[in-house]
Amino acid sequence: MFSTTLRLDDDLGRFLREAAEAHGVSVNGWLTELLQREQAAAARRKLAADWAAYGQDAEAQSVTYAFSAQAEVAAEPRRRSYRARKAR
Repeated sequence: MFSTTLRLDDDLGRFLREAAEAHGVSVNGWLTELLQREQAAAARRKLAADWAAYGQDAEAQSVTYAFSAQAEVAAEPRRRSYRARKAR
């Protein structure tokens, strides 16, 4: 487990204690909640940035490589379902 020491000015320290108390948790618990929310927000920002980059990469979005395989599957004769074969 990671452990650290914070050096805060008196006003910020007082705010931290009061905010934790108002939320009904310890200072450690409140800071942990704040950091977990920030971690989730950072993950959402990264995902949004990745999708934006993907959206700008025309080569990555190209699905033409799959067209021939899709055409082969579409041209195959339709098979009866397992249930239909079993019902005989």
